[in-house]
Amino acid sequence: MHDIHIHTNLSSCANPDAAYESYCRSAVERKLQVLGFTNHLWDHAVPGWSEWYAPQDIAHASKLLDEIHNKPFPELKVYFGCETEYFGNGLVGLHRDNSELFDYVLVPPHHFHMPAVRDPQITDQDELVKLFMDRFMEVCEIDFAFGIPHPFVPLGLKGREAEILQALPEKLLCECFTAARQNNKAIELNAACICNLYANGALPYYKDVINIAVDCGCKFFMGSDSHTMANFTQERYEFTLGVARECKVQLPDDPLKEYVSNKYSQADISIYVR
Repeated sequence: MHDIHIHTNLSSCANPDAAYESYCRSAVERKLQVLGFTNHLWDHAVPGWSEWYAPQDIAHASKLLDEIHNKPFPELKVYFGCETEYFGNGLVGLHRDNSELFDYVLVPPHHFHMPAVRDPQITDQDELVKLFMDRFMEVCEIDFAFGIPHPFVPLGLKGREAEILQALPEKLLCECFTAARQNNKAIELNAACICNLYANGALPYYKDVINIAVDCGCKFFMGSDSHTMANFTQERYEFTLGVARECKVQLPDDPLKEYVSNKYSQADISIYVR
């Protein structure tokens, strides 16, 4: 099995214990076969980075490559990815040309806990629903985005998770997930979000969202979204797998195998040898 949404301590919001080698050793013990590292990133070729994002550029994220090269784990397939930012109106924090430096890119449409992503004054339910839908559809149009992490999770709307999830219209969700399928975007089952939604009583409503994605024929991947080793646990993994089974989500052993193979076959393979 796999986990392709992991943050090391290169991400400013991660704990110091979130070390590449620690993740890999734990993954081997837990019999995981595929890991993907996706530190937060804002490409300085794209104007508009915030103070928080300023140090998290391509050079910083690429420090992980040295560890991947120098500390191999033969039992694991390790991918070098990133999680960039989406601000709406086509503004994504990675230049298309530089996307080729990564095996894959995750683009979250709903990082609404970040004030620069969602105007904090937007609190009306109808406005929020429209923002959820519009941002998702826009991310589906980003050609270099492999996957959409934690879609429709009401981040930054603490206490309103169940309310917002129930307000998402089924017809519009169908349109969104159909667009994801047509644009070959993978949908994430995010363990951190699923566990948080369970804790605040909103998970049943999120399962309804996932069921619609399944009915629309979407492909899926799984990510722990770990920012600390304390969240990189088999218990959280098994709980998320249980949600996947309940929603009849088919999870591949390696969701990136075909995608990365096709990507590299169309480029100078010497660039990507790790």
